Amino acid sequence: MKNVLAKGAIVISKDILGMMKRQVNFCTKKPVVSMLILTYRCNSRCRTCNNWKRPQEEEKKREINFDGWKFIIDELAEKGVRVVEVFGGNVLLRKDLLIDVLRHLKKKGMTVHLPTNNMGLDDEMADAIVKYVDYVYISLDGLEERQNFIRGRTGAFHNVENAVKKYMQFRGNCNVPRLICNTTVSRYNISQLSQIADYAEAMRFDEVHFEYVGEFTREHIEKSVIDGLIPAPYFMRGRESSLVNPEETRVLKENLKSIKRRSKGRTIKTVNIEMLSGQDLYRGTVPVKKCYVERTEVTVDPGGNIVICPFINNYVLGNLLQTPFERIWNNEKHKRFRKFQNSGAIEMCRHCILGVERSHSMLNSFKRIYLTRIEPRLTGWA
Repeated sequence: MKNVLAKGAIVISKDILGMMKRQVNFCTKKPVVSMLILTYRCNSRCRTCNNWKRPQEEEKKREINFDGWKFIIDELAEKGVRVVEVFGGNVLLRKDLLIDVLRHLKKKGMTVHLPTNNMGLDDEMADAIVKYVDYVYISLDGLEERQNFIRGRTGAFHNVENAVKKYMQFRGNCNVPRLICNTTVSRYNISQLSQIADYAEAMRFDEVHFEYVGEFTREHIEKSVIDGLIPAPYFMRGRESSLVNPEETRVLKENLKSIKRRSKGRTIKTVNIEMLSGQDLYRGTVPVKKCYVERTEVTVDPGGNIVICPFINNYVLGNLLQTPFERIWNNEKHKRFRKFQNSGAIEMCRHCILGVERSHSMLNSFKRIYLTRIEPRLTGWA
């Protein structure tokens, strides 16, 4: 028992130390994480995202080649960035450079996260991902036809099964990369969450992450005009909302607690939903005031531009292939945005789902430590 408590104290101490470093980075505006968006193109037709509605051929023309990305990666590494998320669209549509990008990131000693819908995954790509990626996020929003329905593609569920088998084959007896079943929770799948968790166990996923859906409305956009610029996010509400209704919030919370209780030691992450109240869930609000993303995370778009964040992705601070990083990061345009954002004038920020995971306050950081480290032990979830 003493050994368990001692190990727990060490883990929590590391969490608190990391939290303190995070606050220092926030205050000093030091970039430590980067999202490299290789493409906005996507061959899914998801009900919870409208990225695929962008003009695909026009987007393709904007995309830079490997030499450009190599230069950017080197620049970011020199400035101290150590964690990178390689993002899309569907990054597998950039097979012409993806393997080289992943290899170079690993060469620079970076921790690499890769979310993907796995459409287009072949043996060559699966082998490279296993070699160079640390965390693979496999999008699974439902079983069988429910996955196909949400993802808007026949065969979407088959893609998941095929991908997991390939990753397991090439990974062998290793436990890297971590295979994460990443489920976007919405009104379309709250009845299947338990089945998704069971399926993930059967397929030998290392972790299951339940993340809440995010969406913006036209009204949110119109109230977020910056320097005359109208934001163009990709989580826009369609004909109907993807958010759960007031009654479903209670069902959702109860389902997640039940899943965690019978998790049998599996890593089930629900903290980003637990941090939201029932009202937040059905209204689509995020109760955060400070934005860590614009201060500590470098978001690079397919053309090599540093944009202010993944959602206000047309607010360009500068292009890394044309201007040195130090003349872009925290420049006058960046400071102007920050002042505007800090004033509470950007309505989108009140509905930004990234804020739950990446912009939590000191108090909420302690709450997250309790929910992920202490509560599971007290209730026998882990």
